[in-house]
Amino acid sequence: MLKLFFIFFRISALTLGGGYAMVPVMMKSLSSSNLLEKDQFEKILVLAQSLPGPIAFNLAWLSGKQINGVKGAIVSSIAVLTPPFFSIILISSILKQYSDNPYVSGFIKGAYASLIGMIAGLLIQIIKGTKFKFYNILVIVLAIIAIFFYSDLTILIFFLSILFFYLTNKGYDKND
Repeated sequence: MLKLFFIFFRISALTLGGGYAMVPVMMKSLSSSNLLEKDQFEKILVLAQSLPGPIAFNLAWLSGKQINGVKGAIVSSIAVLTPPFFSIILISSILKQYSDNPYVSGFIKGAYASLIGMIAGLLIQIIKGTKFKFYNILVIVLAIIAIFFYSDLTILIFFLSILFFYLTNKGYDKND
């Protein structure tokens, strides 16, 4: 069980690039440790990709369960989540401590701006492939304005918008 913990902890702590960058490292580590055969891992990978959530967590849970039941799943999951958890705590405490520094605050503003740009770019890509009706765009704009002025009602506005889209797009054929 300890071996399982350290394998997933090490992979999570040392692999840069997110969950999919961890996949080949997990496969090699688990197969070279004789905990899983390569074909077993490949089957787990297919299942992990079909589940919602981060691939690294799904792989840790399913691999751990295959190796040592529910206890193995819990140990593997905790191991894969521990390094990012402490990294976030460390980084946030450092950023909080130096938030008055103009370079740090500039970095945070730049990171925030780039995040907004990435989300906007993704939204544009999604919108390009979708047929929108005028009133759907109007509802989106009105919902954004409403959330801006009534931020405490964000969840209600969101669900009302979803309900509107559902009711107005029932039977809507994308080929029209």
